[in-house]
Amino acid sequence: MSLASPGSAQRAIADHLWSVAAWRRAKAEEYDRDARNLRTAAGLDDLAAHVLALPDDDPRLRELARVGALHDDAFVPGQQTSYEIGRFRFHRPETGLDAFLDRLVELAIADRGEQGRFGGLMPEGDDPWG
Repeated sequence: MSLASPGSAQRAIADHLWSVAAWRRAKAEEYDRDARNLRTAAGLDDLAAHVLALPDDDPRLRELARVGALHDDAFVPGQQTSYEIGRFRFHRPETGLDAFLDRLVELAIADRGEQGRFGGLMPEGDDPWG
């Protein structure tokens, strides 16, 4: 893991989740206290607390570090991962914390696989990013 201290992965992810929660709260004000935005913000607060309670050796944290979503004491989600974080519990309030965290890992892997791959599938041996 490229993060220096135990617990720094959890803190980096939680900090990101809290920042998205704050953005959702601002959106709720902008859209006449839209309950979906408030529900997402509250869900992200819950998710941040859940992530902080994870052990340092949680396999999902290791996988996020492996695919580059955790770098230099920061959580740097890709496009798909960011999009889904911003919609956590927006349409499905029953979404579970662990299930969503599992999904974030899947999305981070997909995001990593798409970095720099804008030309579609290429023949074997002809991929300059491979």
